[in-house]
Amino acid sequence: MKKLLRKEFLFFLCLGLWYPLLSVAQIPKEYVLWKFNASGPVHSLPIVSGNIIYFGDMNGNFYAVDGKNGIEAWSCKVRHPINSRAAIKGNVVCFEAGNALYGIDIKDGMLLWCFANGKNEPNISVDQTDYHHSSPVIYNDIAYFGDEYGCINGVNIKTGKGVFKYTTPDKKVIRSTPVIKDGIIYFGDWDGTVYAVSIPAKSLKWKYKMPNTRPKYGAVVSEMVIKDNLLYFGSQHDTFNPIDIMTGKPKWSFTDPDQTYLPTTPVFYKKDLIVGSTINANKIYCFNEGKVKWTVPTKGVFFVKPVFWQDSILIMNSSAFGNTGYLYFVNCKNGKVINEVPVEEAVPASPVIWENKLLLGRKDGLMAIDFKPYLTKK
Repeated sequence: MKKLLRKEFLFFLCLGLWYPLLSVAQIPKEYVLWKFNASGPVHSLPIVSGNIIYFGDMNGNFYAVDGKNGIEAWSCKVRHPINSRAAIKGNVVCFEAGNALYGIDIKDGMLLWCFANGKNEPNISVDQTDYHHSSPVIYNDIAYFGDEYGCINGVNIKTGKGVFKYTTPDKKVIRSTPVIKDGIIYFGDWDGTVYAVSIPAKSLKWKYKMPNTRPKYGAVVSEMVIKDNLLYFGSQHDTFNPIDIMTGKPKWSFTDPDQTYLPTTPVFYKKDLIVGSTINANKIYCFNEGKVKWTVPTKGVFFVKPVFWQDSILIMNSSAFGNTGYLYFVNCKNGKVINEVPVEEAVPASPVIWENKLLLGRKDGLMAIDFKPYLTKK
C-alpha cells in the first residue's frame, strides 16, 4: 500500500512536467464555432434550456450564455467555486457552491434565495482530484444535494427553505450527485460508503462500504445512476461494483489489476457499461455482465460523464491537470478509436452535445466545436 501511495504521489507530482512534452496541437480554428471567455476554469457540466447554456466557473461566476453565438445573456457572482451541475425547474435555476444552494431567476440572473446548512465555514478541497461537488437533483419541487458535513439536504425551490436533512453517521464529505427512485435517495461519500435513505422517513434503508479502499482515495465522486434496479457509480477506487438497490449488496465486482481509479459517471450502450479510468491503467473500459468486453488505451485521466452521438459513438475527454488532454471518439460496437484529438489546457469538464455542437469546458471558459469532422477516421 505504501508503495502504491508513493507511486500515486510521484505520478501527480510529475504529471505537469511531462505532459507539456506531448502534442499541443489545438482544435483547428475552422472547427471552433465560438468561444466564451469565463473568469476562471469551467469544471461544471453545462445544461441547456431553450437556447441558453447554464454553467459556473471556478471563480464563483454563474453564466447564462446564448448557445447560438456564445454571447452572455447574464451572469451572477457567488463567494465560492462552482463545480456542480445546475438544475432547472420553472423559473428557477439552482446550483451548489461552498456547501450552499443558490436559486437564481432564470430570466435575468437575479438571486431568489440562498440556502446554507447552518454553516459558515470556508469551502474545503479534499485533495487535488476533488474536481466536482454534489449537484442538485430536483424531485417533487425539492432540490437534494450533498455537502462537506456528511449531510444530504433538501431545499424547496419555490421558497429556498430547507425541508429535508439526513446526516450520515460518519459525517464524511459527500461529492457524489444523488439519484432518487421511489422515494429513496442514493448517494456515496468520500470514505467509499454508499447509502440508501428513505426520504419520507428520513431513515437509513441500507449502507454499503466498498472493500479495500485506499486511505483518502476511496471517494464516490460521480453521478449515481440506476438501471434495471442496479445502482452504478464511479469512485476513486480500483473496484467497480454495481449494487442491487433492494438488498444493498453488489451484483458483481471488477477490480482492475493495474490498481487504477474508476471515477467517471457510468454510461450504457445497449447492455454494455462504459467507464473511464485514471493512473496506472489510462483506459476506457466496456463491461458486459461484469466481464471486460473491450478496452481503449488512452492518454490523461478521466473524471467526466461521457456522451453518445447517434447511439453508438462514445465521446469522452481526458484531462491532465490543466495541460494537454484528449478528446476521444470511440465506436462502441467494437471499441475502435475513430479519433483522438488533443485539447490544450484541458479540464475535467464533461462534454455536452447540443444542436450538433459539442460544448466543452476549458481552463479559460467554454467553447462550442463542430465535431462532425472527427466522426470519420483520419
